[in-house]
Amino acid sequence: MEENILDEKPTRVKTRFELAAARMAERFVNDGRIAVSLGEMEIAREFLEYHGCTLETVGGGQYRLVNRFGRVEEITREGAFLAAFRRLAGRE
Repeated sequence: MEENILDEKPTRVKTRFELAAARMAERFVNDGRIAVSLGEMEIAREFLEYHGCTLETVGGGQYRLVNRFGRVEEITREGAFLAAFRRLAGRE
């Protein structure tokens, strides 16, 4: 069965995180660990804020993530990044 890819409308990208997520995930897998730069953190923050969350720096490498329902959790930079990945995958 042939499929014409032009028949489907492409998904509209709204944030930089959506464009960069696959590349970053591949790097994490290849490195065997998650290490998030400050620049990557800003991209994740932008994505989380777009989806109704707030992310505050609390010091000592910790962040306070407040989701759109008011649930608060204190997490690391890597944890915040994983939260963005979960939202991108539609699991939160």
